[in-house]
Amino acid sequence: MLSNQEVRNLLNLPKILKDKDFVVDLRKKKNRIELISDNEVKQEFAVEITTNDKILLKTTIHHFEKTDHIGLLRIDFKGTHQNPNYVTENLPPFLLKYLNKFFTPEEHHLHIYFEGYKPLAWAIPLKDINFPILNLENKMDVSDLLHIFAEKINIKTQIKVITSFY
Repeated sequence: MLSNQEVRNLLNLPKILKDKDFVVDLRKKKNRIELISDNEVKQEFAVEITTNDKILLKTTIHHFEKTDHIGLLRIDFKGTHQNPNYVTENLPPFLLKYLNKFFTPEEHHLHIYFEGYKPLAWAIPLKDINFPILNLENKMDVSDLLHIFAEKINIKTQIKVITSFY
């Protein structure tokens, strides 16, 4: 179990691509970007970009420790979710208004890890955090989302993305 401060530190840690030549191919249903940190050589991360019939797009950052992987942050487009219906002492007050909130597929949201809950149990509507992309209309929007997400989790390497079938 990670503390809220540990999660903030991990998200803020500068990250680079493990394979500097890796290219995200949005024609695939799943892409996995492996990341490392020059500052903390023991830390490993992965960003997973997933599309399927249920969720238009799921973008997740995982922190890896040995055989465990812990979701730290995830963005869902067209996914459903139910926030927890209980409060612990580690829950920031701004989340209280989202207690037990159900997200419909039309309410795109950001999942956040909080101490005392299952990883990524809490979500916030993207519109409530002024996220720059609120809808995905085409593959370029997905590419833009990936770059914004990379900036948010402090990836220092430019991520290359294939968006077309040509």
